[in-house]
Amino acid sequence: MTTTSRIIAATGVAVLPLLMYANSGTALTPVLKRTGAAVDGGLTCTACHAGATANSDMRGKLTITTANYKPGVQQTIRVKLEHPEAQRWGFELTARALNDETKSVGVLTPDTNITVRCDDGVLNTRGVPGPCEGRLEFATHTAVSTRPGTPNGVEWEVQWMPPSGDVGDIVFYAAGNAANGNGANTGDLIFTTSLRIQNDGGCSLSQRPMFRNVVSGASFQPGAALNSYISLFGSGFGSSGKRQAGAGDIRDGKFPTELGCVAVEIGGRRAPIVYVQGDQINAQTPTITDQGPVEVRVIANPGRPNELRSDVGSVRMSEIQPALFTFDGTSVAARHADGTIVGDPARVPGSTPARPGETVTLFGTGFGVTEPFYQAGEIPAAAARLRDPLSVTIGGVTLAAGDVTYAGLSPQSVSALYQFNVKVPDSAADGDVPVSITTGGMRTQTGVVIPVKRPQ
Repeated sequence: MTTTSRIIAATGVAVLPLLMYANSGTALTPVLKRTGAAVDGGLTCTACHAGATANSDMRGKLTITTANYKPGVQQTIRVKLEHPEAQRWGFELTARALNDETKSVGVLTPDTNITVRCDDGVLNTRGVPGPCEGRLEFATHTAVSTRPGTPNGVEWEVQWMPPSGDVGDIVFYAAGNAANGNGANTGDLIFTTSLRIQNDGGCSLSQRPMFRNVVSGASFQPGAALNSYISLFGSGFGSSGKRQAGAGDIRDGKFPTELGCVAVEIGGRRAPIVYVQGDQINAQTPTITDQGPVEVRVIANPGRPNELRSDVGSVRMSEIQPALFTFDGTSVAARHADGTIVGDPARVPGSTPARPGETVTLFGTGFGVTEPFYQAGEIPAAAARLRDPLSVTIGGVTLAAGDVTYAGLSPQSVSALYQFNVKVPDSAADGDVPVSITTGGMRTQTGVVIPVKRPQ
């Protein structure tokens, strides 16, 4: 397993045609995907209810309230819709994991006041009744819970069973229809809101972690550097599944120092974690100035009564330990300018070789201080260039300064990831061409190549 394949991810969403939502007295089964969630196209009920734009009437309000979740423990979601003039009420609610908002999370329960419907992915935009079994899931009102003639506001209670394990933060999206009760889809007022909650328990790992060693997360050579990607190997690092940090784990603009009920301490400080599975943790070294051997611990159920700590290990820390990420231990992790992967398609499916003269982006870690400087776990919003000079060699040719257009942290990624925008020499021959970067008197690992092929 490599970290490189987890660096960049993209998701596409399909938007269904606009149809009528639940209204003042016509259709009581609302069209799905109208909660305002951006992942569903940002659609709301205003497309079907001729009134003001969503949230435009300051006299009204839609709120969601619930506690943080405990995996596998059912809880109540309260959806409250208020307006001083409305006479009939409707809502739609969906629960999504922030790490992948294209999928519903947990299970919503129907009752006399709540209908649960599933997006069947076909033309039926009002979906099909639950259970949804993995399909997108929405809770809505029933006929009785629209409460005709009720003034000022109503509240619905929805029973929701969280997932059985930690999935990071969860967000609820909801839309509400404060209808005027005129029996038509005119003059109604639409409100939207969302609520983000986090895991509030559920750490029950029973195996004591066994730590073996720490290596560079790019070259897999022993040792670590300031703010660099590392991989820890051993056993008992979590459940049998895999846990990757995503948007639902990032708080205050930083990667988590606990993931999947596991933490890592290096030099007495918690390390930001990117990925966990039973025998491997991918993390970032904390921002410490220690040099030489530094203590390492892996902690299960950190900070809880059932906390389990590994024996103390060590890793040799240095200021820099430059390394390039690869796809297979040899082919450098690189992107064309259009974002597609550079590689030999026979070894890296879907990739294409670099062309002489084109600018490609290489990825690495352990290259040292940047300006501005970012702490471990932080996510740079813009360019942060390397402070110290470096040289890039491709196919035996050391690139001119003008052929290295950027060398520094990769924006919008954790501060362990560096990128290098470099021009492939015009003289580069077809085939696997050696590539290396040198800084501070240290060179990236040997044996790394970039596949090159001239246009036919």
